[in-house]
Amino acid sequence: MKRKPISKKLRFEIFKRDNFTCQYCGRMAPDVILEIDHIKSVKNKGTNDILNLTTSCLACNRGKGAKFLNENSALKIQQEQLKELNERKEQLELTIQWREELSNMMKFQIDLVEKEISKYYKCDLTNYARQNIKNLINKFGIAEVLESVNISFSKYFNEDDPDNFEFACDKVGGICFNRKMQKEERENGS
Repeated sequence: MKRKPISKKLRFEIFKRDNFTCQYCGRMAPDVILEIDHIKSVKNKGTNDILNLTTSCLACNRGKGAKFLNENSALKIQQEQLKELNERKEQLELTIQWREELSNMMKFQIDLVEKEISKYYKCDLTNYARQNIKNLINKFGIAEVLESVNISFSKYFNEDDPDNFEFACDKVGGICFNRKMQKEERENGS
């Protein structure tokens, strides 16, 4: 069987997975030169599949040649690799789930602000307005944004003149900022 080259990216991924440690003797880089070893040799129809590759120091890899160092150690290495791959998959799935939950939480918070605004004026916020609210929530927190909406609309919005709706919306960010500065001044004793 003809040997296929192992890409630098795959080589680096194997080294990372194995903590830059020879899986046969336990020595680590930079104390030894590391190579990628085929657990089942290319000569014995081994592939470049990630489960057939492991980190080996130069001495262990060159010493073993085309044979297994021992059947049990090869099996153990493959089991460890499979376990690690499964753990990575689970972590990736959890990360995706966490991002979805964050996105849902942000949508919920923006909807709360929209609901608070609708107490003063019934309308659907544009995507641009929702993005601005998201930015304010990220910067000041949901409680502060809700409080600032109430202050702004109580002070600047007049039901008889719905044209000032945008003016009241535009004031929310400034109110958030001023309240934050006032709080910091009180905390610093200024």
